[in-house]
Amino acid sequence: MKTTFMTLASAILIVGIFASCSSDGKKSSPRKSIEELSVEDVIFDDESQTISYKIPSPLEMFIRMKNRNVPFSPELPNKVANGVRYVTQYQQAVNMGVYASDMAYCCILGNSQNTLEYFNLVKNLSIEIGLYEGIDKNLADRVLNNLSETDTLLSVTSDSYHDVVTYIEEQGLVDIQCLVVAGAWIESLYLCLEPMKQQELNDETYELIRDHQVLLENLIELLDQNKQSGNVAKLLEELKLIQSVYDVTYQNKDEKVSKQQFINIVNTVGDVRARLIM
Repeated sequence: MKTTFMTLASAILIVGIFASCSSDGKKSSPRKSIEELSVEDVIFDDESQTISYKIPSPLEMFIRMKNRNVPFSPELPNKVANGVRYVTQYQQAVNMGVYASDMAYCCILGNSQNTLEYFNLVKNLSIEIGLYEGIDKNLADRVLNNLSETDTLLSVTSDSYHDVVTYIEEQGLVDIQCLVVAGAWIESLYLCLEPMKQQELNDETYELIRDHQVLLENLIELLDQNKQSGNVAKLLEELKLIQSVYDVTYQNKDEKVSKQQFINIVNTVGDVRARLIM
């Protein structure tokens, strides 16, 4: 389903990989501070397609963390040194997505040095899997020039994803797209949930779980439609493990999510993520 593909692509790929890219000649939207950004600013709604819901992006999740004053945790993102491990197409595509989310996490939570390191990893992996031609060649300069301007990096996000998605479609690389998108989503979920593991559940936690549950269901649909690729089928099984612990929550009667169910979700995401980055 093209609507699902485009929605997931725009909801995730633009977040980390192209968070600071805009095509030459395009004007970015008026600059907003992080505090002024709302859900509508960072959720993609494809008006040209028949789609009746909006999907929150990892960018929006990280902004929530920023606004809750969640501190940057340097131990959470995938280690930069792990980049040399990824030699197969599966490893490279999945971890391009992982590092893309790590880059967005560092950018929003305020670690400019790590943002640059993760940008370089994403760029190198994009070359390895054949996506670099779809990235604006001036992207590196814009990243370097705006590392200290988080608001600038965020304000131009929406201008850049279309060229990349179009390039991927034209090249027939939907299987690679699936791997990158799923890798980015799993990492963003890990980065959002892991710091909440020792906290009490509240309405914000329930909302976060619900948002990701919607995205997970549609992400599984996307991968299921492209499971003729062995790599996509392999990652689909990992996503189904996460879905299995999410689905238990549907059986609840008197509470939205129990503490144990939440811990099981966080632990399962952590286990899946550990296999992807090893």
